[in-house]
Amino acid sequence: MERLRNKIFSAEEANSLLPFLELALESLAGIAREAAGLRRDLDVLAAIAGSGASEENPDMRLLREKEAALQGLLERFRSELEEVSAHGCIVRDLELGLVDFYTMSQGRVVCLCWRRGESRIEHWHHLNEGFSGRRPLSELI
Repeated sequence: MERLRNKIFSAEEANSLLPFLELALESLAGIAREAAGLRRDLDVLAAIAGSGASEENPDMRLLREKEAALQGLLERFRSELEEVSAHGCIVRDLELGLVDFYTMSQGRVVCLCWRRGESRIEHWHHLNEGFSGRRPLSELI
């Protein structure tokens, strides 16, 4: 796999990606929810299989089908996440929809910080801080 490089963004460049990110994060979250449901089903079916069910048992066929479906979902998830990462931004928390974009301030790298649902980037934080250390973009020099 090609090494993904992070980019240095201006606020305008990062803001231009937000419509794409809204859709991509919604899709990724949906895939994650679907995968979680399949995992729960697989746990039950694996317990049945562990009790000595034969390969001809309908539950065993369902187990194999759900395993294949989960594998397909995971491949789709990886592919979509790689597409997001290829734009140079960093998905920090899929559930919360947190994305960081590296930017420069006074000769150092800091992060522009965006949360899904926000109409534009209005916060930033130092590299060693996360969402809890967000500051207004107006404070970024």
